[in-house]
Amino acid sequence: MSTASTISMNELYTANIALSVFAMAIMLFSLRGDISQSKIRNLLCGGLYATIAICALCEWSGVQMDGTPPALIPLHIAVKTIELSLAPLIGLFAGCVIHPCPRKVVHRLLCLAGFHALLVLLSAFTGLIFYVDGQNFYHHGLLYVLYMLAYGGSMVFFLVQIWFACRAYQYTGGTQLMLATLFVLLGLMVQLFLPTVKIDWITISCGALMMSKFSSDMVLQTDGLTQLVNRLGYEHYLARLRVPATILMFDVDRFKDVNDCHGHLMGDACLRTIAGCIRRAYGNYGTCFRIGGDEFCVILTRRNAQYNTMTEIFQHLMDAARAENPVLPTVSVGCSHFNPSTDDLAESLARADARMYQNKEAHK
Repeated sequence: MSTASTISMNELYTANIALSVFAMAIMLFSLRGDISQSKIRNLLCGGLYATIAICALCEWSGVQMDGTPPALIPLHIAVKTIELSLAPLIGLFAGCVIHPCPRKVVHRLLCLAGFHALLVLLSAFTGLIFYVDGQNFYHHGLLYVLYMLAYGGSMVFFLVQIWFACRAYQYTGGTQLMLATLFVLLGLMVQLFLPTVKIDWITISCGALMMSKFSSDMVLQTDGLTQLVNRLGYEHYLARLRVPATILMFDVDRFKDVNDCHGHLMGDACLRTIAGCIRRAYGNYGTCFRIGGDEFCVILTRRNAQYNTMTEIFQHLMDAARAENPVLPTVSVGCSHFNPSTDDLAESLARADARMYQNKEAHK
């Protein structure tokens, strides 16, 4: 490779790192005053963006110091220690951002990450995971595989969290999330098989931006009380509905009496219970929405969805919940079918609503 070509590749690499760090700095700044997400999620996002920026800068610094005067060896070792210690945290932060993780699991993962960081720190003196030779060139150590396992393990955790996120958000953003994940994995594969083409940090940075957008979109479209898709998500879903579907409308009977006689906290508890029963009965075959105060909707799009069987399951779940909480009110349900080639969606929704009110009259 010619000198001009080498300089060109190094300049491209430097530009990639600069763009990655700049993008992460913008994302960190955007977290200030962000009230659309919880404080914990904002902290996790901040940790993710800062870790990506620090690791990218450390890798770039290490590449620039390869072959420089031996006086820079201690600094070279320091930046590689920081990079290799922090890199596995990227998958952990990203996984926790994309979907909440039980505290015990987080503690165990952090303990493993801390143990890995300790091994990297010891490697600065022993050369087990990496070492810098007398000419100030970086090399992999005999136990470099431990770093690969730590980094790969964090990516596996991230992929598992993606699966949980898709289930939690009822796959409403599944395509977007999978494409973002595929983009990151392809970038890492290119880096693995073509190590001279250093695009890993720009890939990870772009992936972090896409994941953040997905996370924000899903939070905005999720009802905070019931964790079902909210009215905004419901309207977006209807705008994209192009396949035959069964539409179910739910309305809680005499819900105002529950609030008036037992308080709004009990009313909220009843709504959470009802939403849980709806999701357990119908969630595997369609998408569940909370579209109003005590109004819910389910849209079933799978061809093998057995409406009658699922409704029986829903009633059994409600009966079991009512045995534990006698205050839990009954729920009226109405159903209609929608075929995009022959039916108007608004009319199908109105039919389901009308049948729900007929069912409500029967409950009086």
